[in-house]
Order: sequence, then structure tokens, then C-alpha cells
Amino acid sequence: MSDKFLFINRELSWLDFNERVLELSKERRFPLMERLKFISIFSNNLDEFFMIRVAGVIDQIELGYDKKDRAGLTPKEVLHYIRKKVERLLKKQGKYFFLIKAQLKKHSVFIEDKFSECVSEFCELVFEQTILPAISPVTLSASNPFPFIYNKRSAFIVEMEKEGKEYVSVVIIPDKLKKIYVKDIGDKRYVFTLEHIVANKLNELFKNYKIKDYYIIRVTRDADLTIEEEGSEDLLLLVEQELDKRRKGQIVRVEINKKPSKKIEKLLMDNLKIEKKYIYETFDFIDLTSFFDFKVENKNLYFKPFKSYYPNRVKPDSSIFDYIKNNDILLYRPYNDFSFISKLVETAANDEMTLSIKMTIYRVNKDSSIVKNLIKAAENGKSVCVVIELKARFDEQMNVEWAKELENAGCIVTYGIPGLKVHTKNILITRNENGRIVEYSHIATGNYNEETAKIYTDLDYITAKEDIGIDNANIFNYLMGYTDYEKWRKIALAPNYLRKKLIKLIDNEIITAKTSAKGHIIIKVNSLIDEKLIEKLYEASQAGVKVDLIVRGVCGLKTDIKGVSENIRVVSIVGRFLEHPRVFYFYDNGNERVFISSADFMERNMDRRVESMIEIDEPVLKRRLFKLLKLHFNDNVNAWQLNGDKYKKIKAAGLRRVDSQAYYLEKKF
Repeated sequence: MSDKFLFINRELSWLDFNERVLELSKERRFPLMERLKFISIFSNNLDEFFMIRVAGVIDQIELGYDKKDRAGLTPKEVLHYIRKKVERLLKKQGKYFFLIKAQLKKHSVFIEDKFSECVSEFCELVFEQTILPAISPVTLSASNPFPFIYNKRSAFIVEMEKEGKEYVSVVIIPDKLKKIYVKDIGDKRYVFTLEHIVANKLNELFKNYKIKDYYIIRVTRDADLTIEEEGSEDLLLLVEQELDKRRKGQIVRVEINKKPSKKIEKLLMDNLKIEKKYIYETFDFIDLTSFFDFKVENKNLYFKPFKSYYPNRVKPDSSIFDYIKNNDILLYRPYNDFSFISKLVETAANDEMTLSIKMTIYRVNKDSSIVKNLIKAAENGKSVCVVIELKARFDEQMNVEWAKELENAGCIVTYGIPGLKVHTKNILITRNENGRIVEYSHIATGNYNEETAKIYTDLDYITAKEDIGIDNANIFNYLMGYTDYEKWRKIALAPNYLRKKLIKLIDNEIITAKTSAKGHIIIKVNSLIDEKLIEKLYEASQAGVKVDLIVRGVCGLKTDIKGVSENIRVVSIVGRFLEHPRVFYFYDNGNERVFISSADFMERNMDRRVESMIEIDEPVLKRRLFKLLKLHFNDNVNAWQLNGDKYKKIKAAGLRRVDSQAYYLEKKF
């Protein structure tokens, strides 16, 4: 197990995942605008990768850390391979983007980089009335130093000449301006990026100068917040103070639209304080993240809309509590309608019998009806307690704002346990039913975000079982009162108990395999990089346990290692919806146990977060979950298989097509 070649580097595995996302943009079975959206998602993913993961690798290098990881790579080697992979992916992205761009012309959608006569007046108007008043060129001189460029901000580097003298000017593109401008002429839609409008108007911006050349750059900075909670009296204030630093962190990448001259390369290196290896050549459409929200009216260029549904015989009204008392509910979003959970909170907020509502918040949408109904519940006299994770990456500002609103409404708001992120997703509704206290629990694998619930697959479990209600209540006591609890009935909680529980379950399969020659584990997660759990899965494979892993993203485990992982299969499902549930199955000598969890198999989830795992023991619900797992392993449309440390797309050629996502769009969960 000490062999360094048993593991795949996390950063390089993540880039493999993002390549699988990029490959969706050339899927002919997907409509063109959806394919364009996957190009945008790929770009946004890459932004976050550089802001967090690459920034961390650079920190290690600058601190002189040169120890090899379990994949046998030093930080310098990791950065080298990251660059090689990213350069290859950027070329592929450009190829796919221009292919989509060309195909959109057939549908009268023209993504332009040059002005044609029919739209020149429109672009002239946009430039003069909207863009020109907002930009301020800085021509470099002794009195005009190179201006500061904030994170994810674009800028022009313009080389000019006047009266035989050469100049360089920097034009920073304001962040608040629209990124895309659209002009409809008849049935044709012309589309321009902000950068291309500026590029075509540089001569008007620099009158009396001769424009020799220009470059468009985009800066990415370290955006990982360093929040030292120890000794802090006000975490809310501390997070607000740290947020401003995100815009000003160390530069980790500079994108440039074409190969720079030696002069411009040196200018960037000297003024941005970067090495050459941080400069990445892209193409003229330098920021493709902006195309995520770009829309056209042709419905044929999008996925056909589908209607989510509530479970059979279940209605979100005042009688819902009577139903839950007699029936556990398991929802599979987006196929099941997540608004059921929103309506459940609304019903509790207006229900006379409701005494209290407790909830954890990690990520919610901007106009969250769930949070608004928590506020309404407080105004209606209910006791409302909310644990908000202020350090949810890239959602910190929104969570700060919600925290203030909830407090102003009279809710009790806390921020969890110092040093730990609260990632478990729980609601506890307590009612006084004719003198009897009944607790209703909701435990989920995904966030309470009504927007992402439409495109992320996740599981929601709702029950009135007393033992689960007790466990759920103790989670909130732990989060708000720091009262540790050891006698968990149905829930295993990280950081103290979850890994131990998982190892015990895997050990049980190892014992079963050795005694009855049969053991089976199925794990569905987003990421698998926890070394202790990987080693335990290797051990299970060596004992003859069949190990089936459905890992959407990062996977640090290698398959097909003789004597180590020959009994392990890994597939990654990447399709229309982002696969997000965590589901664990253990054969258990025929007892067949199934769990759902908020936790991935990552060290941070096991050791530095509050996570929950709950066993689903209702036979009907267990069968549904097992069917879900089996369907994913039979998928030959959205699945990639890991062979050693390389992924290969599974093809349905000669086989019956099995699309695990399309299946649940047609048939009920």
C-alpha cells in the first residue's frame, strides 16, 4: 500500500473531469445552445480551479515544499503537468466553440467578432452611450504606472504610435457592464461580446494615434479565503473583511488572446509580477463564461422542458404532516419537484401546530422562498434556528446577507463550530399535536438551492421516525450548543464518527468475502480522494469484494492494478444534469444496507466538515436506491470508465442504449 503509483494526483484528475464536461459540448444528441452552455461551464470550472487549486499548488512551491505526493509528484511537477493539460484543453475548447459558432449560423444566430454594415450603427451606439463613458485608458509613462487589474477582469494592452514615438496603453474593461450585446434584424440575431465592440472601436478611443497591435488579457487571482476563526469575536465581520481580499489576491493565471511579442510578454511579467509559465494563450473570445446566460428564442436549440412531479398521493398542504407520519418520502431531484421541500417549509411556517423550525444553510439561491418562509415563520411566532455556513466558497457574500436578514426577523442565527464547515443538509420541524411533540426530519444530499435543484441530481429523505428525529435534534444541539453526542441511532456524523462507520462497513464486507466468497460494495460520490478510504477499498478488492464506484469528478484511486484493484470498477456519469447524490450500498451477507450522505470520500469531508450519513431501511425506498445505482452502472450513454488512470467513453454500439438520466425523465422514481 506504500507504493506511490497506487494513487492519481487530485489536480490532474480534476482536469480529466473538466475535459469530460467539455466533451459534452460536441455531443450531437444535445441541442446547440446547450452545447454552448457546456463550453461556458468548462470555462467557469477552470476559473475556480485556478483560483483555488492552482493557487494552492503555487503556495506550496513558494514555501519551498518539494515532497512527492502519493502519486509520486512534487508541487513543481504538478504545476508543469497542469499547464500541459490546460494548454491542450484550451485548444480543444476553441475548436468546439468555433464549430458551434458555425452551426449556429444555420439557425440565424451570428456570434460576431467583426462589424458588418447592418449592425455597425448599433455597435457604434453601444460603444458611445454605454462603454465609452465607463472606460479609462491608462497610457503608460513615468506618471502613469500599470493599473491594478482585479480578479476575473479583462483588459486591453494596446501598442500605438504617434509622431514616430511608441506608446503602450492599458484599457481595463469595467466589471459592471454587460458582457454580451444582441441586435435582432428580422429573423437574424447578431451577438457581440463587450471585448469585440471595444476592439473594433480602438481607433476612436485613441484618436490621432496609429494602432499597431492590441492584446486582450484576463487575470485570475488566488481567491481562497484565509479565515482564522480562533480568537475571532465576530465571524460575520471577519468573513466580510476577507471577501475584499479575494479580488486582490496573487495572480495565478493571465489569459491572452494570441501569442504575445517578447516586448508585451516582458511588460506583463514585470508589471503583474508573474513568471512566463502563468501566461496562457487562448483565442479572441477570451471569456466564454459570459455565454452561460446568453439566450435565443428558438426553442429547438434547447433541451425539451420536462415537468418535475411530486411523489404519488402526496400533496404539500396542511395534511402533509399526517402523510409523513405514516410514510417515509424519498425524492430524487430534479425528476421529483424540489418545490415540495419549499412548500413543506412554507406549510410549517403558517401551521398553528408548528412550534419550531431548525435548518442548516450552505448554499441557497438569491431569492430563496425557503429562507423567506423561515423569516415568515419567525414573524408568525415560531422558534426559528438557522445554522449558516459563512465560509461556503463563492457563496460567502450571499450567506452574510441572509444571516443579517434572518437575525433582523428574530431568528436565532449561528455559524457552526470553529474550524469546521457545516455541510450537512438538515431541517427539523417540531409540532405540538394534541399535546404530543412530533419531530419531522428532512435530510438531503444536496443544497437548499431552488435553482441548482433544477440541474443537479440529489436525494431528499423526509420522515417522522422518532429515532431519526432524536438524532436530527442532536445534530442541531451539536452545531449550536457544541454538545457532543455519542449514542447516534441512525445517523453517522463527521468529523468524529463517519469515517469510522464507513471503515467498519467495508471491513464487514471483507470478512463476508473471506467467509462466504461474496461481498459487494457500491459507492456513488462526486469525489474519491481520501487516502485512508481508498486504501480500505483496495484492501476489500484484495479480499475478493466486488467494488463498484460511481465517481463523477476527482478520483484518486487507480483500477486494474494487479493484486490490488482488479475487483474495482470506476465509472463517471457526466450528462445533462450534474450528478450530485452520495449513495452507499453494502451487501452485508444478504442484509443489503443502503445509506445516503452529504459527504464525499474526501479528507475535508471526513475531518474538517460536519457531514451526515443516514441509513435508509424502508424496503421500498431501498429498492429504489439500488435500482438507481444499478442503472448508473449500466449507463452506456453518459458514462466514462476508468482504466488504470485514464478515462474512456463507454459506447453503446451494438448494445441497448441505457441513459440513466433520460430514464427518470420518462419513468417515475
